[in-house]
Amino acid sequence: MDLEKFIRNTAARYRRYLTIYKILNFVAVALFLFLVSVFLNLGDLFKLIPFTEPYVGLALKIPLFTIRYEVIFVFFIICLATIVILNLFERNKKKIYEAFHRTAPKRETATDVVERNYPQLKDRLMAAYDNRKEENIIAVDLKTVVSKDIEVVSSGKLMDKRRIMYGTLSIVICFLFLVFIFYTGFTGPFSPDDLINRPDGISPMPPAVGEEDNNSSNGSAVGTPPISTDPGIDIDVTLPPGSGFGPGDLLENSSDGEFGPSQYYPPESLSSNHYYENLPPGYKDIIQEYFQKLAERS
Repeated sequence: MDLEKFIRNTAARYRRYLTIYKILNFVAVALFLFLVSVFLNLGDLFKLIPFTEPYVGLALKIPLFTIRYEVIFVFFIICLATIVILNLFERNKKKIYEAFHRTAPKRETATDVVERNYPQLKDRLMAAYDNRKEENIIAVDLKTVVSKDIEVVSSGKLMDKRRIMYGTLSIVICFLFLVFIFYTGFTGPFSPDDLINRPDGISPMPPAVGEEDNNSSNGSAVGTPPISTDPGIDIDVTLPPGSGFGPGDLLENSSDGEFGPSQYYPPESLSSNHYYENLPPGYKDIIQEYFQKLAERS
């Protein structure tokens, strides 16, 4: 077999395998990051971007399924992040392995893989290829022997099957988890939307016992009239007694009519006995006289 043709075909086949490795790594890392982002509801972050905010919550309809726009945005961001991560890993592979006290694997060529899988060609394949144009007896004999040995070389030996298996297994596991999340809607108990609504990240304190009932009375507690608060101004919105204007007058179908004053009642019939019991001696007569004169004037 021609050495030049063998080396050329072997190198091209090995480059195809390297491309497959890179594709598997890219898909596995991208699916893992996408799985984490979907579980953590990171799509809500696009509510903060004016360009993507109108699309959050909407879905793109495809013949077989529908997909939300924020999921599409997350997918593209994850793809870009994966490319950056893989490039940084390739550039800093040696430092990363040294941090874990391990030796970085050596970058192999196609001939290195062939010599590693076929010991009889160790250090002989490259020597024969480098001296392929020599015509001396030793070079010719080496080329003849090596040409016979490379006839048994299988292209399957160039493939790292364990690397293919790990990459495929990672992709399948991430894909199954994604299908489970999209089918069941199971995600994390928190979302970036919680931080958007409460920048401090702290939920409001629950009202104390009995406080909710007091707040629902709109300021109608004993001794406290309803107050409408403007910035820096407190306005009393209670109606003065005898104004002749009540809630019924706010209805659309209420009829206009003259106000009829209520019938005169003695103060004793409207007053609490407990109130008079707590008054000092002599105050009861003074209060009765005051209300009688007030009723005569009205």
